[in-house]
Amino acid sequence: MNLKKVLLELSVQDVQEILAIDLDEDPEKALAFIREKLAKQVKKALQPH
Repeated sequence: MNLKKVLLELSVQDVQEILAIDLDEDPEKALAFIREKLAKQVKKALQPH
């Protein structure tokens, strides 16, 4: 997999979830969000078109 710069678009719900994670300082929720949302978007963006 070739790495490159990736631009992600976050929904309002995603932004709210990020802010809640930051406020709660919950590392488990943060890791789950990265795996379930961000990693999937990054992998999709890195796939050849």
